Order: sequence, then C-alpha cells, then structure tokens
Amino acid sequence: MNAIILFSHGSLLCGAEQALQAHAEHLRRQGLAPLVRIGFLNYTEPLFPQTVAECVAQGATHILVVPYFLVPGYFVRVDLPRLLDEARARFPSVTFTVTDAIGYDERLADALIASAQAARPLEHERDVWKQAAAFCRRNPECPLFATPRCPATGSE
Repeated sequence: MNAIILFSHGSLLCGAEQALQAHAEHLRRQGLAPLVRIGFLNYTEPLFPQTVAECVAQGATHILVVPYFLVPGYFVRVDLPRLLDEARARFPSVTFTVTDAIGYDERLADALIASAQAARPLEHERDVWKQAAAFCRRNPECPLFATPRCPATGSE
C-alpha cells in the first residue's frame, strides 16, 4: 500500500501546522494514496519517525516523502536523509521515495502575488493569534509560553 508523508520542520508556535494539515486534507480528497500523513522534524507532533511507524502499522509498503520546503536547505539535505536512513533501518521492507523541495512554480508565484494583494493592516495580527489559540497546548519551549500573549497560560 502507498502512503504520502508531508515533511516539515515544525514550530514552537501552536497552530503553525494548520496550513500543512490543509494541504494533507487536500491530498486525501484527491485520492493520491490510501494514507496521507504529516511528519515533523521537531517541536510539532507527530514527529517523522512516529508518522513512518504509523503508516507501516497501517500497511504501507511504499512511502513517498514530500518535503514541505521552498528550497532544499539544511532540513531537506541533512536532516531528512538522516531520518530516512533511520526509517530504512527500522523498516527494511518498506521503500521510501523523496520528492524535491517545492522550489519555483509559477502557480506559487501567483499565490504570492495574490497574498500581497490581499495584505491586511497590522490589526489583523490579533486575529491570527486568536486562531492560534484554538490549537494551543502548554509548551514551555514556546516563545509565547507564560507571556500575556500565550492562550494556555496567560501571564503565569
């Protein structure tokens, strides 16, 4: 069975993974593979090794790893190969394929232009923090933890 894992670095800020979750849901609706999951390098769960193990437990024999990065920097060229070596050693009967980082794509350039044209005033930032609060968890590593901006702790 085929699986797709969208790989990203993760974030200390709660809710930062929501765009990637939306991409994964879109891929699921497209029916590109029976399993479409997300795996993070750090900070955000599930971590990549957990995601690989989950896919294998559900019957995956081929895993396509899609780096959710614009450029093939350190996370793609150093961290991901290390994680793949560990996964291959742990699951030798599973084949892994890795796509390129996103790179340049005219559709992405058009999306950037649309985003710039839809830019909002700085007051909109408050809405973003309210949305992030819906995904907040107590995480002492978060730079907002125990500050007035932290939805989980307020100003502890």
